[in-house]
Amino acid sequence: MKEGLPMKYWLSLVFLLLTIGLFLTSALVGSHIDPNGMLVEPAFFCIPLGYLNLFLFVLTFVGALRSAKKQPHSPKK
Repeated sequence: MKEGLPMKYWLSLVFLLLTIGLFLTSALVGSHIDPNGMLVEPAFFCIPLGYLNLFLFVLTFVGALRSAKKQPHSPKK
């Protein structure tokens, strides 16, 4: 039997890592105000995508936990 993270949690982990990456990108790129007084945010798209991935992480993680509770554990041989 393989050791490590069960397969059903991998998708949740991917969404979590994407969420962290998107929010970090948004924070590191930052924003500034141009000479006309306009707010410029080059990585603004990262904010809604980060929240979308956070929502997908929660859905997939809760789904994986619920499926783990429904399946009885098989005895080890």
